[in-house]
Amino acid sequence: MPRPEMSMENEVDHPRLARSTFKVSLGTFASRVLGMLRMSVMSGLFGASDANDAFVAAFKIPNLLRDMFAEGALSASFIPVFATKLKEAGRSEALQTANLMMSFLLVVVGFFVIVGIIVAPSIVSALAPGFDEIPGKFDLTVKLGRVMMPFLLVISIAALFMGMLNALGKFGTPAFAPVMLNLGMIAAGFVICPFVDPPILGMSIGVLLGGLGQCLIQLPQLLKSGFRFRPNWNFRNSDLALIVKLSAPMVIGLAGTQVNVFVITNLASQLSEGAVSYLDYSFRLLHLPLGLFSVAIATVSLPSASRLAAGKDFEGMAALYLKTLRLGLFLVLPAEVLLLLAGKPIVALLYQHHEFSSSDTISTVSALLYYSIGLVAYSSVRITVPMFYAMKETRLPVIVSLVSVVVNIILCFSLTDILDFRGLSLAVSCSGWLNFVLLFLLLSRRLPVLSNRRTLIALGKIAIPSIVVSAVVILAQTVYPCDIENGTKALWLLYTFGLLGLSAVLYLGVAKLMSMPELDSLLGLVRKRR
Repeated sequence: MPRPEMSMENEVDHPRLARSTFKVSLGTFASRVLGMLRMSVMSGLFGASDANDAFVAAFKIPNLLRDMFAEGALSASFIPVFATKLKEAGRSEALQTANLMMSFLLVVVGFFVIVGIIVAPSIVSALAPGFDEIPGKFDLTVKLGRVMMPFLLVISIAALFMGMLNALGKFGTPAFAPVMLNLGMIAAGFVICPFVDPPILGMSIGVLLGGLGQCLIQLPQLLKSGFRFRPNWNFRNSDLALIVKLSAPMVIGLAGTQVNVFVITNLASQLSEGAVSYLDYSFRLLHLPLGLFSVAIATVSLPSASRLAAGKDFEGMAALYLKTLRLGLFLVLPAEVLLLLAGKPIVALLYQHHEFSSSDTISTVSALLYYSIGLVAYSSVRITVPMFYAMKETRLPVIVSLVSVVVNIILCFSLTDILDFRGLSLAVSCSGWLNFVLLFLLLSRRLPVLSNRRTLIALGKIAIPSIVVSAVVILAQTVYPCDIENGTKALWLLYTFGLLGLSAVLYLGVAKLMSMPELDSLLGLVRKRR
């Protein structure tokens, strides 16, 4: 067995982590930017209308199960088993396990797709009961949901491909794969929507085309790695049994998370007009930094953490976690500051045109404000959970998730009476912080170095540059407020990029004065790529 210090060198190297994260972040950045363009297209075409509400609710039908079969339970359980198989039995045996997993997905997820299409009216009745009160809105949601239901199977296969390539040490192509979904929907907005009735149906077709593209773009690299799909129906295989066993607790936990989504959509459909759209527009914007940084770091760290756990190198795991958490905080904290304090010009720039009015901007910004309170927590949860998965300890994250779900539901019902739809976004942030704090405390028991005073102080210091940026952003907007009523796109563009540029210079300057290793690693990576 390799010595711990060798494992540390191989798995926890700061530049290597930054380099792998950069590859994933670059692909994720392209996807998120196109995602913002997609939302901008949708806001211009449909605004916060009943049609957009129906699309948002219908898209949640396949996504209710997506976290379990795609980027969730089965995917997260598959990667450690696949990585262990690679290390102990070689690539050929690992690829056979992948064939078995894909066969299993085709059968199980295919069954759920068929059932979902059949019972779509019942799902919509439970998910968005308020839609019944508006003529045509319920039927439109059912129609869109049925069209998009096969997306669940397509995206599950795409996630399996992504997991295989990541475990093989290939991060670039999988990171760019989600770009295809956004491209499909953007193209649909211009090419399909004008020729179908109702026009929003074109966006549902774009979802299917984009999901298919997400699979196909990864296939060539998989074929080069030796993968050939050969159906394997031996579902009694011990590897598959282990994957299912590991995923079972996660499925329970994710089911709780989907109950969260279900309750939020249910309540939003019964609140003020456009509430479903406002929450979706703001949450998509929140996902730009979350996906760009946190998901990228978690994606890179899981295979490395799995190898460290397989070698019983818990010191290496602790070092890896601290570096990933610090890097995540370093990147996400300034994003939270900007979304909290400069949401108005950002939302106006991205969404306010054609069917999306200034009042829609104000409502979206108010939801974004409360969502942003929890951005650091959401990010840290994404980075922390893979450490449990790597140790094949799936029960604790599930228990913590269920606790946070219960708290979230209680807060949702309590806060909507006070804050309308804004109460739903605040409830999500509060439960997100509870989720992270509990996970960190539990992980500290397994990796004691995390709870020492020196570690906590080091984590706290990362907030100092963001505090400086906060003061300057508040001052800048007090002296030069943003006019979203009479302003133009050009003005909002200059205003937004002026704030971003000023914030970036200040943040990097303070970080440089503090000699933060995260900045040194990122700057070293940039110099190397040049």
